[in-house]
Amino acid sequence: MKELFFWRVWSSSERRISIAAFVTIILSLLFFIVKGIDPLANVIRWDVLSELSDISTVVDILKFDQWQYGISGPSSLITEQFVASTMQTDFLTIKIFWGLIIVGLSFILASLTTMPRFWYLAGMVTFIVLLASARLETLGIFGEGSRGFFILSVALYAGLSYYFHAFRPDFGIGIRILGLLSISLILLLIVAFVSPVSFPALTAASYSMPIWLLISILFLLISATEIIAGLVWLSTSGQVKAGKSGFTNFLVITILYLVSLILLYLKNTRQIDWDLTLLSPVYLAIAAGILGIWGFKKRADSASSILSFRSTGFWLYTGMFIVTGALAGYAAGSANDPLLEVLEDVVVNGQLAMGIVFLFYIIINFYAVFKQNLAVHKVLYKPMRFGLTQTRLFGFAGVVILFSIQRLLPVHQGIAAYFNGLGDLYSNTREYPLAEQYYKMALQQEFQNHKSNYALASLALNQGDQVAASYYFRQALLKNPSPQAYAGLIGVLMQESLFFDAIFSLQEGLRTFPESGELLNNLGMLYAKTNVADSAHYYLDKAEKTSKKPEVPATNLLAIWARSTDSGLLDSLANNSKSQKYLSWEANWLAIQNLRQNFSKQDFNKDVIKPDSTLSVSGLAYLVNYSKNQAREDSLPAVFLPKLANKNQLLAEDLSLAALYPEFYSGDKLKAIETLSNWAEQGGEKAKGYHKILGHWLLQVGLYDLAIKHLTNVDGVEGTLGQAVGYALSGQQAIGGILLEKLQEKEKSPALQNLQTTLANIKPPKTKADSLFAKAQKSPSEKNFDAAVHANPFDAKIVAASANFYRQKKQIPKAYKIVLNALKFNDRAYLLWEEYTILSLQQGLIGQADEGEAMVKEISSPADYQAFSARYQPMRALIEKQRAEFK
Repeated sequence: MKELFFWRVWSSSERRISIAAFVTIILSLLFFIVKGIDPLANVIRWDVLSELSDISTVVDILKFDQWQYGISGPSSLITEQFVASTMQTDFLTIKIFWGLIIVGLSFILASLTTMPRFWYLAGMVTFIVLLASARLETLGIFGEGSRGFFILSVALYAGLSYYFHAFRPDFGIGIRILGLLSISLILLLIVAFVSPVSFPALTAASYSMPIWLLISILFLLISATEIIAGLVWLSTSGQVKAGKSGFTNFLVITILYLVSLILLYLKNTRQIDWDLTLLSPVYLAIAAGILGIWGFKKRADSASSILSFRSTGFWLYTGMFIVTGALAGYAAGSANDPLLEVLEDVVVNGQLAMGIVFLFYIIINFYAVFKQNLAVHKVLYKPMRFGLTQTRLFGFAGVVILFSIQRLLPVHQGIAAYFNGLGDLYSNTREYPLAEQYYKMALQQEFQNHKSNYALASLALNQGDQVAASYYFRQALLKNPSPQAYAGLIGVLMQESLFFDAIFSLQEGLRTFPESGELLNNLGMLYAKTNVADSAHYYLDKAEKTSKKPEVPATNLLAIWARSTDSGLLDSLANNSKSQKYLSWEANWLAIQNLRQNFSKQDFNKDVIKPDSTLSVSGLAYLVNYSKNQAREDSLPAVFLPKLANKNQLLAEDLSLAALYPEFYSGDKLKAIETLSNWAEQGGEKAKGYHKILGHWLLQVGLYDLAIKHLTNVDGVEGTLGQAVGYALSGQQAIGGILLEKLQEKEKSPALQNLQTTLANIKPPKTKADSLFAKAQKSPSEKNFDAAVHANPFDAKIVAASANFYRQKKQIPKAYKIVLNALKFNDRAYLLWEEYTILSLQQGLIGQADEGEAMVKEISSPADYQAFSARYQPMRALIEKQRAEFK
C-alpha cells in the first residue's frame, strides 16, 4: 500500500499538487472520451430540412340526415430529411484544449527546473526550439510578422525557470508550477486582449500542433512497456503456490497481449478487416498511461542519479500525460482523423515493438528469478545482463521499422493533420482559397483522410460548386466513411436530379451503417417520392427505432399515412400512434385529424410562436392545420394570426386565410364573410378557392341565393353539387335536380343518383343557431339573444326577433346595427327590412324609413305587407304630427 499511495509520505503542499495533477489527468481523459465518442458530431451537425406540401381535406361540412356536403381545402403536411451540415469548428474544444495545455506545460517546465544543469539546459533549448516552430508571429501581437511576442515568451519562461533552477533550488514544486502557470496566464491575457487576429486561440492551436504532437508521441513511447510491466506485477506480486512459477502465467497473458497488438497492427495496415473494438488502442493507451504513473516511479528510482521521481519525474510524467490527453481531445473535437490515426499508430506500433523487446529483456534478465518464485516486479528495472538503455534503443528501432513497413504513413498523417488545422483556421477567417490550399496539401500527404475531403466538399458547397462537392464527398468515403459524408453526397445528387444515383448511394451507405437512423429516414423519404409506400414505411419505421431524433421519421410516417392510407386504416393507425412533443409531428397529426374529420379539442402548442414572431415551415403548417381543425373550439387564432401575417410577409396570405376559419366558426361570421368576399372579388389565381369556401359558408348561414352565385364560379363536382344543394334548400328542387342530372352525364356515380332521390325532400339542417334562438325565445335575455345572433348574424328570424327585443329595451342603436349587418348579405328578407324601417323611423330617419317600406312592399306577400303597414303607418303619422306641432 505504501508503494501504491506513494504521495502520502510527501509534504502537504506536494500532496495537494499531486491530487490536482490526478484531477487534471482525469479531466483530460474525460475531455478526450466525451469528444471521442463521435468525433464528427463535434464539427458536423445533423440538421433537419423540412418541406411543406398540401393535402386535400374536408373541414367545411354541411350535414343532412343521411349525407353531407363538404368542400375540399388544403391542409399542410411536413416531410423532413436529415442534412449533414458543412464542417465547422467547435470553439469550446479549443478553449478546453488550451486550459489543459497550459496546466500540462506548467508541470513539464516546472519539472525541468529541478533537473541537473545539463538536462535543464537541454530541456529548455528543446522547448525554445519547439516554441519557435509554433510561429507566434502569426498572432500579430507587436505588429504583423513581428517576433516580439516570441522573444517575450522566451524571456519570461526562460528567465523564471532559470531563476528557479539556479537561484532558488529551495523552492518547492508547488511554487515552481504556480510561477510558470502565471507566466502562461499572462501570455494568454496578452493574446486575448492585444492580438488583432480574428481567432487567436485557434491560430495558436493550429500552428503549435507539432509541439504537442511530439510531446504526446514521447509520452506514448515512454509508457509503451507499462502494460507488460503491469503483467509482471500481476504474475509475481501475489502469494505463489508452492511448486508453481509465475513465469508461465506471465508468458501466456503477455503473448495474448502481443498477439492482440499484432492483430491491431494488421487491421491498421488494412491487411485484415476484423472488428477489434474490444481491443481499441484507446483502452491500451489509457491503461499504459495510468500504469506508467507507478511504473515511471520505479524507473526513476532505478536511475536516481539522473532523475528524482519526487521532485522531477512525477511532474514531468503527469504534465506529458495531461498534454497527450488534451491533444487527443483536440483531435477528436476537430474530427482530425489523420491526427487520431497518428496517435493510434504510435500506441499500437510502440507497444508492439517495444513490448516484444521488453519481453526479451525480462526473459534474459529475470527468468531465473521467475523460477525461484520471487517478486520480479521489485527488481524489474535492475537488469543483470541486458540493459534498459539497450532495450529502449532496440524498441525505438522496432517502432521505426514498423513505421517504415507502413511507408512512413504515420509521418505523412502527422503532416496532413497539421495542414488540416491550418485549413480550419483559414476557413473560419473566410480566406477560402488559402484554406483550400492547405486542405489539398493535407490530401497530398494522405489522400484518403476524411477531414480534408469533407472540408473541401464543404468549401465547394459554400461556393456553389456541386461537381467538386460530389467528388470530395466520394473521396471522404474511401477509407473512413461516415453517414454525414453519405448524406452530403446524396444531397448533391438530389440537387443535380440524379435520383437513382442517390438511392444507390443511400443503399450503399446503409450497407456500411445499417443502424444509421438518418440514412434510413432519408431512404424512406426517397421511396416515398416514388410512391413506393411499403418500402417507405419499412425504412421509416426502422429509422424511428434507431434514430437519435425518432420524432423526425415519426413525422414522416404520419405524412405517408395521410397520403397513402384509406380512412379505415388511418383511424386505426392514428389511434395507435405514439404522441410526440415535436412541432412538425403535431402539424401532421392535425392534418390527419382534418382528414378524419375529427375536430375534438386539441391543446395549442405555444412554442410555435417565437419571441420575434418569425415562423418556420413547421410553424406555418401547425398554425394552418390547427386553425382549421380547432375553428369550432378556439377563436384565438383569429386574433393573433393576422398579427403574425404582418410580421411574416411571405406567409401572410396563408396565415390570413387560416385566420378566417376560427373567425367564421367561433368568432365574427360577418367579418369572416366580408373579408373573404373582398378577396374573391379581387380575382387572382386563388379566387376560385375563395368562392368555393365562401359559397359553403353562405350555405351554412342560410344565404342560399348568394351561395349559388359564388358557387357558379367553382368548376367541377364541388361547385355543381353546391349549387344543387343551394337551389334545393331555397325551395327550387327542380333546378337542383337538373344540375345533378347534368353532373351524372359527366360522372357516373351511384352516390349522385341516390342524392338526386333525396334532394326533393331536403330540409335545412338544424344548427347551433336554431337551438340558441329557441332558448332565447323561451328565456328572453340579452345574453341569449346575443348568443343567437353571434351564431348566425344573417338569419332573418333571429335578427328580427333580436332587434325587436332590443328595440323594446330602448337599445335602438344596437338593434339598428345588427339589422344593418344582416342586410349587408341578406337583403331579400322582408323581416329585416321591416325592422330596418321601424328602427329608421324611431331614429327620425324618415327618408330611410320610406325606402325600407318600399322594399317591404316589393319583396313581401300582400298579406305580410298589409300587416306591416298596419304597424308602420300609425307610427309614421304620429311622427309627422309631432314634427308639425314642433314647427
